[in-house]
Amino acid sequence: MIRRYPLFSYFLLAFALTWVIELPMMYAGRGIIDLHLPHWLEALAAFGPFLAAVIVLRATHGAAGVSKLLASLVHWRVPGIWLAAALFSPFAVMLAALSMTGETSLLFSGEVCRQISADGRWFEILVLSALLRGIGEEPGWRGYALPMLRGRYGPLLATLALWPFWAVWHLPAYLARPDASAVVFVLFSLGILAATFWSTLLYDKTRSVLMLALWHALINITRAFAGQASPEAFMAYNQVTILLGLVIAVYWLITRPGKYTEPVY
Repeated sequence: MIRRYPLFSYFLLAFALTWVIELPMMYAGRGIIDLHLPHWLEALAAFGPFLAAVIVLRATHGAAGVSKLLASLVHWRVPGIWLAAALFSPFAVMLAALSMTGETSLLFSGEVCRQISADGRWFEILVLSALLRGIGEEPGWRGYALPMLRGRYGPLLATLALWPFWAVWHLPAYLARPDASAVVFVLFSLGILAATFWSTLLYDKTRSVLMLALWHALINITRAFAGQASPEAFMAYNQVTILLGLVIAVYWLITRPGKYTEPVY
């Protein structure tokens, strides 16, 4: 089945490998079942997309396919402008958001860092939300699924096709939150859509999963900083991200980049 329907198999495995952990955590978090699970399992669940990509590539392309994916995860020789985009664009968005709400002083005075320390959230933000999610997710979504879709469609259609899978994959973790609601999830999904546009552009320009993992980690860190400053700064962060996602979509409509001429795998 994997050899015949590789992309379908990838999505099925990515959801199954993550949700088998996150669904019990969601039910336990909402008090539906009496189950006490360690918090570190959430980090393990983030590796569902990575493991799914490895399984599918091993079945369809053998060890060579897996090696190519892993090589992209350490590929750091990319054009300087796109290295800068991966490393600094999340901070630019955070500063723009804080400027819109007049709260840049909270960042430069160290108040945001002190609040995070007081809440004991450094491990959650830097490790669980940033580092492990960047490494766990991007080899799957951008290292495997995106190149497969880009081989069939242009960047715009490939991005729109990948977006709902990436958004819905987050659903159990989102529903475990006490503030979960349909309206907030729609807004969250729009942020995921914008991030998908950014990610496709960055992968197109670098072909580096490493750049995507770094960018993903930094996006999660800077978004958490904005959220720590205020709910208004968090919303402004999402607004800037969505606006720049629309800019990328317009850029593609004007330049009309085509499909990949050579298969990635």
